Amino acid sequence: MLDLHKTAKAIGDANPEIAVFGIGAVEQHSLHLPVGTDWLGVRDITERVARELGAFLVPALPFSMSECHGPMQGTVWLKPETLAAVVRDTVLSLRAQGIRKVLVVNGHGGNFVLKAEIRRINLAYPEMIVLLAPSFFESREGEDQIYDKGVGIHAGEPETSSQLYINPAHVGDDRVDYLPPVGREFLDYAFMGFISEWGVWGYPSYGTAEKGERDLIRRVARIVEWTSDAFDRVEAFKRRDEES
Repeated sequence: MLDLHKTAKAIGDANPEIAVFGIGAVEQHSLHLPVGTDWLGVRDITERVARELGAFLVPALPFSMSECHGPMQGTVWLKPETLAAVVRDTVLSLRAQGIRKVLVVNGHGGNFVLKAEIRRINLAYPEMIVLLAPSFFESREGEDQIYDKGVGIHAGEPETSSQLYINPAHVGDDRVDYLPPVGREFLDYAFMGFISEWGVWGYPSYGTAEKGERDLIRRVARIVEWTSDAFDRVEAFKRRDEES
């Protein structure tokens, strides 16, 4: 993994082929989790993925599209067009120094603009391959289920488990379990605080560090496996298109 501890010369000598860029968020996470939960989680994942891939690690972006949590304390957000511009500028700065493969890892479910912007970048710069990693929260068929109450939406069992593993000193004991009587699509219309006064959507009381560790190891392995295969497949598609 190449990161901020390396000098420019060391990065140039290593000549990394891939860059890994995480997108986090700073927003309320109920009564028990830090506002930096999404950023801390994706920062840890991208560090591990970059190490496995031998990639250049771009520091994870702390802020993104958190406006649905807007009235609640500790939340800051970017407009969709701002996040899109930041991702585009980051990718193009990597392109300028010869990196043609970029893996974007999204740490916040509300960043709907990422897919569209990554598609635009790939169309505008055909020499680039920019991928958006799948979330890989759900267990595959036949695998052990990690979470007792499913994935949830926000500040529930998975995020609590993750923070208990990577950031236990900043996880509080005041955990409220709450499942709103509406679907996830309501976050497109209403603020989280209107849907859940505690800012939670799930079952944080079921979170454990052991679950967080198992999930993290599984997700990193899946992202690494998927990324290597996806880059190879896209390159094969492009070669076939050029030859036809």
